Amino acid sequence: MPRELPAVARQIGPVAAGLGVLGLASFAFLSVCGHALGPAELAPLGTLWVLINALGPALFQPLEQEIGRSVAHRAASGQGARPVFLRAALIALGVVLVTGVVLLAVRGPLADGVFHGEHVMVLGLFIGLVGLCAEHLTRGAFAGCGSFARYGSQLAVDGVLRIGSAAVLTMIGVATAGWYGLFLGLAPVVSVLLTAGRLGPAVHPGPHASWGEIGHAVSWLTAGALASQFVVNAAPVAVNVLAGPGDQARAGVFISVLVLARVPLFLFAAIQASFLPGMAALAAVDDRAGFRRRLELVTVGVTALGAAGLVVIVAIGPWLVRLVYGPEFITVRADLWPLAAASGLYMVASVVGQALVSVRGYRSSVAGWACGAATFLAVLLLPLRLELRVGYAFLAASAVAAAVLVVAVQLRLRHPLTPAPVVLDPVPTDRKDSSWT
Repeated sequence: MPRELPAVARQIGPVAAGLGVLGLASFAFLSVCGHALGPAELAPLGTLWVLINALGPALFQPLEQEIGRSVAHRAASGQGARPVFLRAALIALGVVLVTGVVLLAVRGPLADGVFHGEHVMVLGLFIGLVGLCAEHLTRGAFAGCGSFARYGSQLAVDGVLRIGSAAVLTMIGVATAGWYGLFLGLAPVVSVLLTAGRLGPAVHPGPHASWGEIGHAVSWLTAGALASQFVVNAAPVAVNVLAGPGDQARAGVFISVLVLARVPLFLFAAIQASFLPGMAALAAVDDRAGFRRRLELVTVGVTALGAAGLVVIVAIGPWLVRLVYGPEFITVRADLWPLAAASGLYMVASVVGQALVSVRGYRSSVAGWACGAATFLAVLLLPLRLELRVGYAFLAASAVAAAVLVVAVQLRLRHPLTPAPVVLDPVPTDRKDSSWT
């Protein structure tokens, strides 16, 4: 296992730096907005922040995962992945168009029911999803070819744009949540324009990739992503929906508390970005010993990260909430610790789920996250105070998902890691792209 540390550190370091900037900027964004708008006005903006960061990964992270896995797998065999990347881009374009039509159709009820009548938030949501679509496509290319410095740079630029826009709006005296939401959506779009550049092996000619092969993988990955994003992001939406007319300030406080309790998830994303391509490369050469060592190392690391976050939240959580968001944001440890514990368990579940995806164990991954999502809905029916009910639902959902996924990966590792089949078509020698045939 010690031999794995240098390689993992080289991969994680640049992404961790970028995520550090993005994470700090995101919290600074919400902190600045909380001071400028107050708890009630922050509630729809906080919901938009959650939805962008939930729907974006749910819809487009499967494409990043499949691009990263395919590029890494093909690179291990000395092949390019242009056919995979182009088909993934077309799938992404179709998803964006469908999403735009749906948001246009439900813009009124969505604005009134979720964003407290702020119709511009719906536009901010669509723009943000377009930006995250482009980010996930390019990040898949970066991760697959090991270009983690560029991966981290894109994250950092996104973060700088978020806090920069909020600071400017605050300085000029904007006190309407809609404008903050619009610029929140624009940040990922601009970050891609500034950082995409050349995508390396992801756009090099390579063996043909059929629509069926990519569609099968992306369909299962999307189902798993939707279920996993439901587990991690249903809590703030549930609070906003279940809160009564006089509870909007409580909803704003809860969403702010949840964001703070999930700080370790930002750091975990640095591990997640490099983990799947690395595991896919090990699976491609059937390195079972290396696969097990890498899985054990990362699982221990995220467990320690989750435990550290829980200790901090229990020790100074209520004070930290007031420090970050302002004196009006009052909470108690009983509301904080379930969210922190759930975040730690969610990270463990995500690591194990990614290991299953790297060996194409798509169905097992979906089953684990689906069990977690069902558990969230079941626990939400308990007759508890609103904050506790939602917090325990998040905790139980993460625990069940982690347990099911751990069992699934243990069963999978009893068998050899069979490399995913790649059709060894000859690489075209002329300048015409034959990958579309």
